[in-house]
Amino acid sequence: MTGKVMRLKKTLTVAMMITVGVFNTLLMSSAMAQVTPKFSGEISVRGAVTLNGVNAASGATVFDASRIKTGNNGSATLNLGKLGQVELAPDSELVLKLDNGIVGGNLRSGRATVSVPAGIGINILTTEGTAVTEGKEASVMTVDVACGNTRVAAAKSEAKVTAGNRIEVVSAGQEVSVGTQNAAPSCKRLPVVLPSHGIASGALAALLIAGIGGTIAGIVAATQGGDQTSVSISGFRP
Repeated sequence: MTGKVMRLKKTLTVAMMITVGVFNTLLMSSAMAQVTPKFSGEISVRGAVTLNGVNAASGATVFDASRIKTGNNGSATLNLGKLGQVELAPDSELVLKLDNGIVGGNLRSGRATVSVPAGIGINILTTEGTAVTEGKEASVMTVDVACGNTRVAAAKSEAKVTAGNRIEVVSAGQEVSVGTQNAAPSCKRLPVVLPSHGIASGALAALLIAGIGGTIAGIVAATQGGDQTSVSISGFRP
């Protein structure tokens, strides 16, 4: 009897150990599934670029909430596979946001150009407001905060800029500036180049006129609750 009892105890002990091991494995797998980012991409760098505060090298993986910062001689391209791509100009900082059907993030400085296929929207947050595309068609949107205010340029499809309680529609081939430029007079924005493909004839005409000798612009001033936001719309300069 004693031998049978001992064998039973050993069997129960082994069974308990197996059960605990399986349970721990399931818990670890569940925890890893929760912390593993769902969306990711790959960074390509030129010059000085940091990823989450560490010097970045081409081929490094970027995830949702990654912070990318370029130096004054650096630039970066984030290749996000089916989601599209993000290009950062020199002296830019972006906290990346990757979500189900959305590419964007918080642009803290500099300039970002986001290119996405149909079915993917863009959402870029700046100090002055939010620039978005709905994802109904392929989109290219440039957001520039280099000179203190926010400039949003749309290509291929329209974008929308929300500043306070005001929403401005940016047609393909146009740009909207939100806020007041408060940088030094020497601040120069990089030129924005738009492809003629997919741009309406009127927008293309504005593009050509702007390239020849001027900017065709309308200025809309909105006052809401005592706060004034200036918005200017103009054709792109090639």
